[in-house]
Amino acid sequence: MKPKNIHFLYLILLVTATSCIPLKDIKYIQPDEKLKLNEHGMIEFNRPVYHLQVNDMINIRVATREGLKLEELREFTTTPSQTTGNSNSSSPSGKSVRVQEDGNIELPRIGKIYLLGLTLQQAREKVETEFYKIYEQSAAFIEINMPGINFTVVGEAASGNYFVPQYDFNLLEAFAMAGDLTPVADRNNIQILRTTPEGTQRAVVDITKESVMNSEYFWLQPNDVIIINPRRQKQWGIGLNPIQTVTTIFGGIASIIGIYFFFKNL
Repeated sequence: MKPKNIHFLYLILLVTATSCIPLKDIKYIQPDEKLKLNEHGMIEFNRPVYHLQVNDMINIRVATREGLKLEELREFTTTPSQTTGNSNSSSPSGKSVRVQEDGNIELPRIGKIYLLGLTLQQAREKVETEFYKIYEQSAAFIEINMPGINFTVVGEAASGNYFVPQYDFNLLEAFAMAGDLTPVADRNNIQILRTTPEGTQRAVVDITKESVMNSEYFWLQPNDVIIINPRRQKQWGIGLNPIQTVTTIFGGIASIIGIYFFFKNL
């Protein structure tokens, strides 16, 4: 083989090797020596406790004993018969209220209650305190929760706003909900923007490593924004694997040769 041809072959191999995406950069949750296990040999999760923010919607349910009616809070109230499947129940799950710009929620007769920055447990205790200033403590049981998690996905996936009616939801489940990541998604540098009462946090996680499950950012919180940037192969447009790369290169060469002979014969 002529030296010129050898050099050309080396060039093709070099471009192929540098432009393809390695399998290790596509696979999720690969073995990682940084993974932390607890004393029982189980993965050590670090799911953060959520603190209420402005515009959060929370569900409040007041469960009363049979025969007791709290007229002012009837939209929030359920009785034992309602929670066991009574079809006449108008509000078996309580009612949602919004955390207003001043950090308060407002309930009939009770008035404003400041909940900004509190956990759900702290919020329940504070609502109970205000509730029992007016009503008997034995009259009702108060339950507070959030309707679910809303999050946003931007970039190399089915971008959009999503909502899931549960509280334990992780990145892998979010990717599945968004139709999975594209082959050119940079799985080593997933960016997460998270709002807190103190401001916005930014984190970068590597979803190809199993140690990501130890991260607090593996678990989604309401209002999270997940940014999935593309790898440089997308900008080059050469290919995702060796076959695609070689096909694209030779296709480009064939096009250049065809254009050359077309103008040469004019």
